[in-house]
Amino acid sequence: MNIALGISIAHNGSVALICDGKVQIAIQAERIARKKKKHLFLDREEDLMKTCVEYCLNSTGFNYKDIKTIGICTHKNLNKIEDTYLFKMIGEKPENYIQTYYIPHHYSHMEYIVHYGKLKSGIVLVIDGSGSAEKDRKKFNITEKKNSEIINHQDISGREVISAYWFDGNESSLIYRFSSSNLLPTQNNNLKQNSFFQSIGHYWEWASLYCCGSLDEAGKVMGLAAYGKQDKLIEESILSISDDGKINVNYEIINENFKKPNIFGKDLTNSQHYQDIAFRVQLETEKVILKLLKILKNKFPTDTLYLSGGVALNVVANEKIKNSNLFKNLILNGSVEDNGTAIGAGIAASQQIGVERKSSPITDYYGRIYSQDEIIQDLKNFKYKYTILTFEEKINLAAELISEDKILGWFQGKSEFGPRALGNRSIFANPTSSSTKHVLDHYMKCRDRYRPYAPVVIEEEAHKYFDVDSNDCSSPVMMRNVKVISNKLPAITHVDKTARLQTVKKSENKVLYTLLSKIGEKIGVPILLNTSFNRPGEPIVESPLDAISSFSKGSLDYLFIENILISRN
Repeated sequence: MNIALGISIAHNGSVALICDGKVQIAIQAERIARKKKKHLFLDREEDLMKTCVEYCLNSTGFNYKDIKTIGICTHKNLNKIEDTYLFKMIGEKPENYIQTYYIPHHYSHMEYIVHYGKLKSGIVLVIDGSGSAEKDRKKFNITEKKNSEIINHQDISGREVISAYWFDGNESSLIYRFSSSNLLPTQNNNLKQNSFFQSIGHYWEWASLYCCGSLDEAGKVMGLAAYGKQDKLIEESILSISDDGKINVNYEIINENFKKPNIFGKDLTNSQHYQDIAFRVQLETEKVILKLLKILKNKFPTDTLYLSGGVALNVVANEKIKNSNLFKNLILNGSVEDNGTAIGAGIAASQQIGVERKSSPITDYYGRIYSQDEIIQDLKNFKYKYTILTFEEKINLAAELISEDKILGWFQGKSEFGPRALGNRSIFANPTSSSTKHVLDHYMKCRDRYRPYAPVVIEEEAHKYFDVDSNDCSSPVMMRNVKVISNKLPAITHVDKTARLQTVKKSENKVLYTLLSKIGEKIGVPILLNTSFNRPGEPIVESPLDAISSFSKGSLDYLFIENILISRN
């Protein structure tokens, strides 16, 4: 058995265990540290990486001696870590260890997403803020198409910001590169001097900083965009692409025109200026990506597109790509941002030692399962009443409570690996109630009013409530944005009549599927409002202790952990 340890030391650190080329388990550092976007190297918390590695080993029954190779996803300029220090960080030296491989950032993104494409040949497009330095990418000896074929906008001293690969079902080769070396400062932001690359991801970081007061609020900007319209401030595009595929972000326009950032992070529902900026950023991003895809497909014809990198979390752009009909097959999974590079790095390292490439179904359920004894042990730290239920009792009671507009914490099975709660570490509420969103926004999630909530629905019934083809409606990891055609769902319908859709098959999540079926009997639609189980500013809960602690500090009405009901009285 060939065990590879994948580690992402990017700003969203994570660890994954790859067994014979397939993902066995994975965990984000933030879920352990209980702090968002936790870095596994630069933060210098040596015990954190060890804890993440042991989480993976202990949950699978493997130990250090079983690890044969380590793949580390690099970010920025990272020199190789001395073995003694690396082994100290992960816990100890593996006995059967062969070698550590340092996998370039975009290459890790690429390896992550092709793992879920059933080995279909096609184009793999990676877009994020920035990745490895060009000199580091060269060290890994990535195969490139011939000079006459590759679309090359390379600055040898720069950092990869967009990459595209041709995947033939087994091997990959670089077909497009755009790298940037010049950090361009933005002025008058009233926060601090910030510099950005010529990068779609960095364009979104600027918009996030300008509109929301933080670099890490791209999701908020995407939600805000639905309120905006084409602004009249300037006619020229800020983000553009040439006919030969060169990206340009015009920071001169930014510095000249956008001097009043939202430094307080206030609710922007009624702020037309920021709404229009968000609209512009979203629209320009869609136009540039679609034009780039047309350029790539014209040169490398295919029916299949893989998307990865942080920008692939933009579900609005994803849906525009899908509806463009440029590709018959659009392959996405939920961990396309930096956490997924641990999986990609582990897979890349596996292949370096001769492991055959494998493919897996699209999923983000990669965490561990907690036993009833562990749950009850954690409950001893609190004074809550709890009841052990049968499966049928659990489903019936949860559906009844939701039909009465109660809001539930829901904890079951393997935790999700990625930014989306997919029904295993979720907060569930009634999507048909007009008061649900207000209650969640003000008393539980403390969210800005312009941010929508997502629905989860039985897959075979999705077409009855959303504008999707009954034969092409699958969205198991919440990566599609579709029109809501039912007027019965005010709590999950965004201002532009769309929703970020999750669909569920019985084979993918039997517990959630059964609950949705019962919900359909109670409220008339087999749909739940599904949002992440966490308090403001915290990552999604991982353990029963996390869930009970969050419940104790918040306003949830009830908490279900596996077959245990926890109530406040």
